[in-house]
Amino acid sequence: AMWSGLFTHLTESWNNFKGLDPDYVTWMDLMEKHGYHTQKYGKLDYTSGHHSVSNRVEAWTRDVDFLLRQEGRPMVNLTGDRKHVRVMEADWWNTDKAVNWIKEEAINLTQPFVLYLGLNLPHPYPSPYAGENFGSSTFLTSPYWLEKVTYEAIKIPKWSSLSEMHPVDYYSSYTKNCTGEFTKQEVRNIRAFYYAMCAETDAMLGEIISALRHTGLLKKTIVIFTADHGELAMEHRQFYKMSMYEGSSHVPLLVLGPGVKEQQQIPNMVSLVDIYPTML
Repeated sequence: AMWSGLFTHLTESWNNFKGLDPDYVTWMDLMEKHGYHTQKYGKLDYTSGHHSVSNRVEAWTRDVDFLLRQEGRPMVNLTGDRKHVRVMEADWWNTDKAVNWIKEEAINLTQPFVLYLGLNLPHPYPSPYAGENFGSSTFLTSPYWLEKVTYEAIKIPKWSSLSEMHPVDYYSSYTKNCTGEFTKQEVRNIRAFYYAMCAETDAMLGEIISALRHTGLLKKTIVIFTADHGELAMEHRQFYKMSMYEGSSHVPLLVLGPGVKEQQQIPNMVSLVDIYPTML
């Protein structure tokens, strides 16, 4: 939706099985054609369908009496110590590449530029016992980031009983291994680790903004921060996505740059398809 400016019923990318057609002109392609220097780093999952055929089938079999697959039970994993800042190394590596490109390339360009950086965080990590075609059910961080989270402020979502749940919701909770018992502490930990992962993501964005500031480019550059899905983080007895609930479908859309008012919140309903015409 973001790269094509088209709704799902037009691209037929109902889930991760199908990417955009190879010859489709993205907004970045169009800007390059009209004189912009473009650069991409990190996650680019619009280019191809990565996941298995089972993803294609499961989208239409949510209310059945048997289980097609089950992901690992959601869990937390604390790694490193209070000095361990770079937990998601691949994202930091791509952030470093983007920062270096700003400092070494963008600063010397005579034409305008578009830089895209795709991060995996704050997406949960694949669990060690789950294969590639299974979901990611490990919330991983280090004490460095976890200490930035205020545990007392974390709200524990109310859950319906399993018998009261809509069959589609029940099936989703079942496939996500969330129909068992969870203590309040387990739920609080999952949410706390997710917020810690958000803090690490935020720091990466900070590196990009700092590089633009130090090169003098920030005052003439527009920065957009958004995402492809949210995280239920144990709301509705679920984690991860694959749900039309607010926690799963609501994504951030933050814009910084010349002519953009500070601290302004716009209540209008927007969607990722709006980014294509906005960029142009």
